[in-house]
Amino acid sequence: MGDARRQRHLYDYFIDEHGRWFCEGNPVEDRDLFCLLSRSLFERGGRYFVRCEGEVHPVRVADAPLWVRYVFMERDASGSIARIRILLEDGREEPLRPETLWIKDQRALYCLATKRNLPARFGKVAYYELACHVQCDPQGRYILRVAGGTYPIRNE
Repeated sequence: MGDARRQRHLYDYFIDEHGRWFCEGNPVEDRDLFCLLSRSLFERGGRYFVRCEGEVHPVRVADAPLWVRYVFMERDASGSIARIRILLEDGREEPLRPETLWIKDQRALYCLATKRNLPARFGKVAYYELACHVQCDPQGRYILRVAGGTYPIRNE
């Protein structure tokens, strides 16, 4: 993950409970820098890191390292949900993998996103966009139907 002896400085990165990035205690307000950091994020051994300019720095995360900003539904000819796409806060758009959905503390919805399988929390707008398509099965579990499949939403 990089040789710490060659690094000039080990920066303190933090992602707060609302998905805001901080570097050395200062908010990252530059959109390009935010996107660069978010897209460079990876996980190893349950810890998060960012690779920036050849150096690797740890990232403390209060909740989820990524946030889902919007949800886009694609319907088939019968009106059923054929596919769901998510837009992450850093501008990446990708298919939602409904089998990765879970609810935490009966208050927040998450999925795994990106090729790195990082947790992503649904922001308020995205949460409500998806929640109106969630149903309850006969056993009282939350489910989402997509492309003919039924996906239970785990409760953690």
